[in-house]
Amino acid sequence: MTVFILPSEFLMTEQLVPEPHFAATISENNITLGDSFRLDIVSVNNGDYADIHIVSVAFPDLTMVDDVVQIATYDFTLSPSYIHVDEEIGSNYSGGVETTFAQYPSIEAMSRPLKPDVQTHFDLIITPQELGIFNIYVKSIGIPHTSDLSHYPYSGFLDHQNEYVSVYSVSVNP
Repeated sequence: MTVFILPSEFLMTEQLVPEPHFAATISENNITLGDSFRLDIVSVNNGDYADIHIVSVAFPDLTMVDDVVQIATYDFTLSPSYIHVDEEIGSNYSGGVETTFAQYPSIEAMSRPLKPDVQTHFDLIITPQELGIFNIYVKSIGIPHTSDLSHYPYSGFLDHQNEYVSVYSVSVNP
């Protein structure tokens, strides 16, 4: 057994609350099969200092992003992470304590650290290879995840990680 005795000054230290936010724009809502569209994401931390700032873009209609998704611009401080189907990933905003397995691929853009009011950009060129509605899930998480303000969006549709996402759709026509 380990016992910690913490001075009251430590216990009264204010917790940092990063507040990630993003604006995403799709260049076309309707395209012809074989054509591409662009997804432009501008992200910012509106709260306190974030140890890690993540923007995740997931593709529930794909099994792989190869030949479909290209990164056009990216100014986060770390290289993008590609998440593959069946890869073990964190869930429930737990920072990896709770896990699940990816049901579809995603790309995560990360900056470490991110000060308040600093914008980051993540732009993708996407060329769907099947007819129908092509969906994209976007979310942002600030770590430490200390409150419901530490992720964006705050409500709505839950993804395979049991975390909220904004859903963007493009109609792919013959």
